[in-house]
Amino acid sequence: MDFLKLLELYLNRKDKFKKVEERAERRKAYFKEISEIDGNTEIPNNQKKAFKNSAAQKLTGSMLVNFALVDYYSKHPDFNNFDVIAPLVAFWDDALVKTYDQNLDLVKLEIDPVAYKKESRNLKATICLLIFASLYFFIASNSMINYFSTNFYISQSIVGIVYILLTLVIVSLIFFIVTLHLTLVDLKRLVK
Repeated sequence: MDFLKLLELYLNRKDKFKKVEERAERRKAYFKEISEIDGNTEIPNNQKKAFKNSAAQKLTGSMLVNFALVDYYSKHPDFNNFDVIAPLVAFWDDALVKTYDQNLDLVKLEIDPVAYKKESRNLKATICLLIFASLYFFIASNSMINYFSTNFYISQSIVGIVYILLTLVIVSLIFFIVTLHLTLVDLKRLVK
């Protein structure tokens, strides 16, 4: 694990300042665009809301994010990288309870315990199902390859390649679902 971190640091050493500079430029453009939208009195409120949502989506690169969420995290004293955190939190919007004030500004985020447990339970069940499927594919590989090659008159090497590709897809899905579960677990830290 430490070797992978060192390798990542070595590979990303050249462009880390470029990435930071690009992020700073995006943030400057975002705040400038928001102040221009707020300062324009000719635009109706519903259009201002749409333009602010577009600016927030442009900043974060996620269509799930809205202005209220980005504004909440940009004003929150515990978080610095609001443009990174907002898309992660927005992905799990169904597991959140949002509290707004009279100006429709987001003032509080809380985790809905029922929805959170449901999401966690579904992800764990999916991980277990995929692990059992991959184990079955590993254990029964020889007999399944022989079955398909004899009953469908396909070469064993072709069936073997398709079988390996299918197994790799299942293992990739396992890693993807585990990553989703880790972001869900991290949600408790990000919602304050």
